[in-house]
Formats: sequence, structure tokens, C-alpha cells
Amino acid sequence: MTGFHSARTGALEVDMPDVLAVALARLRLCRVDTLDVFVLADELPELILPALAWVASRKAYIPRESVRVLVKYCGPLFLERCLGRRRARELIARYQDDKQTLSGL
Repeated sequence: MTGFHSARTGALEVDMPDVLAVALARLRLCRVDTLDVFVLADELPELILPALAWVASRKAYIPRESVRVLVKYCGPLFLERCLGRRRARELIARYQDDKQTLSGL
């Protein structure tokens, strides 16, 4: 009997690890200041930043600007490598910089 194997699209765990829960709580405290988000991203291990951006994008209590800064900090290639193509494109499309969109006008 032949079975079908479905490849995973990313390395994101369904259950949130403890480090990610603490990082999410700290990201929530970064209200308006984007410098706080950069400092937080610098203090955390790089491998959890795409997962943090993905989980934070699903939470209503995390400021949109904080998630946008995280997505920009990670970059499209790192997001795709860690989250998979579909999730990375979804994050980039949702949180792309508005200034870049209007710069061609």
C-alpha cells in the first residue's frame, strides 16, 4: 500500500515554548516605541523571532507596529526559511511597509 507524505511547510511548533510565551509578553509591553522592539529582538535568540512574529500577528493585544518591525527585522528569506513560504508571504503581505508601497507613485 502506498501512502501519501505531506511535507511540512515550516518549523513552527503548535504548542508555544516557554521562551516564546515570555517573548510575547515582553513584546506586548513595547507599545509605541519601535526601538524597544529592536532591543527585544536583539536580546532574543534569532531562531524564535519568526515564530514570535507569526504568533504575535495572531494576537489582538499586540500592537501592529511591533509586529511590522519584527517582520522587517527578520527579512523575507529568514521568515520563509523558518515559517515556510505560505506563512512568510502572508506576514510580509500583511505587514509590509506602507511607505514602500507608495514610493512608486
